[in-house]
Amino acid sequence: MEVKWRKSAIQSLLDLDQWRETIELPPIASYLRNTVQTYFEQQDFSIYIPGRQVFIQNMPVDLRIVLISVGKSDPYKVFYRITGYHIEIFLIRHPHQKTLK
Repeated sequence: MEVKWRKSAIQSLLDLDQWRETIELPPIASYLRNTVQTYFEQQDFSIYIPGRQVFIQNMPVDLRIVLISVGKSDPYKVFYRITGYHIEIFLIRHPHQKTLK
């Protein structure tokens, strides 16, 4: 399956780097993007669809969330959906960032 990055996902990565800067941590957006890309490219969706369905206000109804760990940090929340033969990434959040409604 092809992984597509929505504008909101790219913006969430930029916001994540800004948030990390406020707590004096180095940027992680490009590394995290590559990790998420690799994770979804290696999945076999004919056997198992990772994550669980979630509902977020003002977002598509068929969103799913999967937790992806990078190193020893808390896992990042990756919000995505499957459309045909594509995986669309919508948001990436750290657990300590402001919560979504």
